[in-house]
Parts: sequence; structure tokens; C-alpha cells
Amino acid sequence: MVSGGTFNAGVEKIRPGIYTNFKAAAAERTKAGERGTVALPLAASWGAAKEFVEINKEEDVEKKLGLSLAHQSFLLLRETLKLAKTVLVYRLNDGIKATATLATDVVVTAKYGGIVGNSITIKVDENVVDSSKKDVTTYLNEVAVDKQVVGTASELIDSNYVSFKTTSTSELQQSSGTTLVGGTDQPVTNLDYTQFLVSAEGEYFDTIAFPVSSSDVALKTSFVSFVKRMRDEQGVKIKGVVANMPADYEGIINVRNGVTLRDGTILEPHQVVAWVAGADASASMLKSNTFVKYDGAIDATPRLANDEAEEALQNGEFVLTFDARDKAVYVEQDLNSLTTFSKEKSSKFRKNKISRILDGINNDTRRNILDAIKERKDANTDIPADENGVQFILSMQTAYLNELQDSGAITNFDSTADITVSLNNNVDGFIVNQSIEPVDSGEKFYFTTEVK
Repeated sequence: MVSGGTFNAGVEKIRPGIYTNFKAAAAERTKAGERGTVALPLAASWGAAKEFVEINKEEDVEKKLGLSLAHQSFLLLRETLKLAKTVLVYRLNDGIKATATLATDVVVTAKYGGIVGNSITIKVDENVVDSSKKDVTTYLNEVAVDKQVVGTASELIDSNYVSFKTTSTSELQQSSGTTLVGGTDQPVTNLDYTQFLVSAEGEYFDTIAFPVSSSDVALKTSFVSFVKRMRDEQGVKIKGVVANMPADYEGIINVRNGVTLRDGTILEPHQVVAWVAGADASASMLKSNTFVKYDGAIDATPRLANDEAEEALQNGEFVLTFDARDKAVYVEQDLNSLTTFSKEKSSKFRKNKISRILDGINNDTRRNILDAIKERKDANTDIPADENGVQFILSMQTAYLNELQDSGAITNFDSTADITVSLNNNVDGFIVNQSIEPVDSGEKFYFTTEVK
């Protein structure tokens, strides 16, 4: 794997890799291709525990998770999918599997642990075509999800909902319905969230949601540390979203308030994290989420007064605002939690659009060079650590930045003055110095109106 991260000038890195050094006036470049992937942990009552499942559309939910997207345990998934292109769902908790005895020697067990298993019923009917066979139908919440035609119990095969264990070839007896019982959910613990973060290191995503309540300060602190490690040590410029956590860091979005949905459901700030993560992941380099509408929300909960909103923005909080004109909820300003500014990180870094451009440049640079390395390896050669290699990197980066400038993501880029490539002191790597000016979004408009 190509390593990355932030480097200090004059200090050689040990591992082979790509290191980027961000300066307020000389930032960096790279975009992770098509954005829109969110890593989302869920406390659920069904599905494989402790593993990621990729959801790209509503149909995937029932196919891969076994339940409709409308199921109550998928509230946060529904909110994320309002804007996210892809959601990597991770079930935090396992549970005890529901079971039932279908016949003397036939035991049915739910495929997954959790209380959803208690909603499974197995019905046995005589087959209308062949009276020597039986129709064995599995129902989930009274909806048929699997049907098998068998002559004996031993012919039953496991499905996406239940497994069958039998010790003989005896005939099945007709049954109006046998319901599984005993399924329970295990409570989610801090260890479950920690395991989620460990597993997330092996996944590719743009934004990671951490929907934990405001009282779990220690847990949220570990999340901030995870995001910092990924961004600053590994060079993977992900963004993290959490509620009521003043991280003072450009890689963390700190959600201040919640919303009320059209059906009356009130989402607390830590639940709104799911929607914000989807909004952040889906936004391109050319888009700010300032003034973006929260689809399905009819009120901000709580509403912030003008002075409260101003204070929240100054504190690096992501605020949702109710607009009385159209009875809708909008993002007040697309900000991250950075509040301490310096020569290296100016106040521009607090804007998520700016950080998306810089993060995108970083991620694309890593990807482009890694692809080039692989291409050379396939041809049984390397990128040489000499002037030829310098010119190769320079040409690739210049072409990439010119493309970004043409698209409107950056401006005032001069390929003859704003980028240099040189060999490092050990003559086994390259140092790329770049001056990048991201294009901000129009968020404040000033008017002078004269009325006569």
C-alpha cells in the first residue's frame, strides 16, 4: 500500500509513499473520483453483524439486509440515502437467533440474531400438483419471502432467512404456521463502535458517520483520533461527522441541532449526523452544502435564534435552520469544526468546500501516482528517481491541476510558477511543491437598495 500523510520539511519518511504538506497558500490536490460513499454504523435487529454491506439503491436493502428500507431499524440509513450515492452499512450488534420446532426432528433457526427473527413464520401446505409433496413457505411479517417444494424434511435447504436442521427423512405435516421465538438484540456497547472503526480502516469511503449520543464524550474523542490518524498519518483524506463535539479540526463536522421530519419523527443531532454525512459525501469539489435543503424535514429542532446561530457558526458547528417562507430546513453554512487558525491553516480551511477541494487533490494525487506505479510494475519497470521521473510527476500533476482549473475547482494556477517537483535528499522519492487557490462558493451577498 502506498502510504501518505502530512510531512515536516526536512524530515525523511521511512515508508515508501506519497506525502503531502498543506499550507494555507500552497495546499494540495486530488479528488477521489466520483464521490458519494458513506460508512454508517447501525444498531439493527437483523443482518450480518460486524461486517460491511454495500447499499447503492433502495432495492439493495431488502436484497442484502433482508428487510424493507421502511423498517424502523433503518431510520438512519434512510436519512443517509437521501443524498449519498453508496452507503457501507455496518451492523454494530449481534443477537440471539429465534428458533422453532417444525416437526419432531426438524428445527428451524433464523439466519441472523435479533428480534426480527420472531416475525418469521413457517407454513406447510400440501402441494396442489403432487399430493406426495409439501409446500414449505417462509413468511416475514406475513409476507412470503421463500417457498420450497419438498417430499421429505431432509430436502429442505437453507434460505436467506432461516436454516433447517433435520435428523431424518420423515414426511412433513401440514401446518397453518409455526412462528419462531426467542430472538433478542444485544445492546450496543462502546466496544462495538471501536470495532466498527477498526473495520472501517479496510474500507474505501468519502465520509464516515458516527451517530452516538452527546453523552459519549470519550467514545467521540476516539472517533476524532481515528479521523486524524487516517488523514494525517495515512494520508487518506476522509471526513468524519459527529454531534456536539468541538474537535477544532477540519476533518470533523460537528452537528449542532436536529430536525423534525414530515411524519412527526424528531431526529436528535446525533441522528442527523447520518444525513449530514450523506450530504458531505455526495458534494463535489464544485459544490458547497450551504443553503442545501434537508429533504423531508419540516423544522429545525431546536430552532436557533440569530445570535445563537452566529455563535454556533463561530464555534465551528454545523447548523440547520428553519425557513418560515417555505416551511423547510436548510444548511446554514457548510462548515467543519476548525476554529483555531494559523499561517498553515487559515480561516478558509473551516469551509467544507475548500477542504473538499484540497482533500480531493490529495486523494487523486495518491491514486494517480499509485496507478502509474502499478502500470510501470506491469511493464517490469519503475518510475525512475531521476530527472526523467521528476518530469513525469511534473507533467502528470500539471495536467491534473489544469483540468481542475478548467472545471472551476481552482483558479489562478500558473503551471510555470505554481508547481515544482524535485528529488528528496535520499534520492528515492519526490517532493512536490504546489500553490493552489480553491474557488470558494458565493454565500454572502451584499446589496444597496435605494427606494424613491
